[in-house]
Amino acid sequence: MMIGVVIGITALTMVVAAALGAQERIIERVKQFGYDTLMVHAGGEVERGGAATGEVTTLKIDDAEAIMLEVNSVVEVAPFNRRGRSDVVYRDKSASASLFGITPGWTAVWNWHVSAGDFITGREMEQMDRVCVIGTTVQRELFGDADPIGEVIRVGNVPFEIIGVMESRGVSAGGGDMDNRVFIPLSTFMRRVANVDHIYGIRVLLGSVRNVDAAALEISALLRERHNLSPGVPDDFTVRTPDDVQAMVEGMLGTFNLLLILVAGISLLTGGIVVANIMLISVNERRREIGLRKAVGARKKDITTQFLMEAAAVTITGGLIGIVLGAAGALLLETVTETPATISWISVAVGVVFSALVGILAGLQPAKRAALLQPVDSLRS
Repeated sequence: MMIGVVIGITALTMVVAAALGAQERIIERVKQFGYDTLMVHAGGEVERGGAATGEVTTLKIDDAEAIMLEVNSVVEVAPFNRRGRSDVVYRDKSASASLFGITPGWTAVWNWHVSAGDFITGREMEQMDRVCVIGTTVQRELFGDADPIGEVIRVGNVPFEIIGVMESRGVSAGGGDMDNRVFIPLSTFMRRVANVDHIYGIRVLLGSVRNVDAAALEISALLRERHNLSPGVPDDFTVRTPDDVQAMVEGMLGTFNLLLILVAGISLLTGGIVVANIMLISVNERRREIGLRKAVGARKKDITTQFLMEAAAVTITGGLIGIVLGAAGALLLETVTETPATISWISVAVGVVFSALVGILAGLQPAKRAALLQPVDSLRS
């Protein structure tokens, strides 16, 4: 009787732990994005949802400069371009990383600095130098524990000298590895690598978190004016606020958690069916016991209570075992897959409550059936 409940509560405990861990991840992601920052991407919502997202050309460096000059609440801007998955080669080793063309303002706007070496400077931007700063994932895959500063790597067919290594940043709001990146001067990216005149996006640092909504509206109005968009014409850019990022991450994790909850629910339902069937078998096998109890004065209520308590005791015990196994499984999952899991009193309470409900609901019909047995018929069987 316990097996089905143990499996169901184990799954449910892991789901709750994963959900709580996901909530903590959401908070971390929004903090990582920055409560006092905005992100402006090229292309409107329809364009960004299409397959040609990376080819949208509606945003220029001049737009970033205009935002910096004309929006009073803006402290700094960091225009950037990117290319997803570029081949990065060092001697006989290779890796696949995202290539970013950035400006010196990147460190201030992202609050993301080098852990070794130097960052890209204005002089290197002006001269379109072939220098780069790499993430820790790229460093590990190409150099292991060796110092990469001063070494030359090839991104595509273009050589770049490594001048620095970024601090580890972990996973982005979209789920990508932020450390698996190579950063080069934006001017070098646009002229010597991609040969384009547009940019992918602009990250905007504001003076206060209170300015976020007002700044988003002001930036939207400025860009619509610069892009000559008439009233009623959709934006050819997208402005993301921290609230948008939080909603996006919650949506992604919500879908994942819903799937896990369905799996746990099916497990609990299976466990309840098992409990109900075995309790019915138990009633048939214990007819003489039931008849004897009723013959010496037990009421229908007493018989019903007995079988309900037995079902609840079995399922609650199975629930407690499931909680222990679920907590161990959640910690193992966190260790193996780096998926966050948080074990709290909520996980324990949910496991106990649901196991008790399964026991009561599954044992209700068998208990009623036992209570309706007649003493004479039961003792004769």
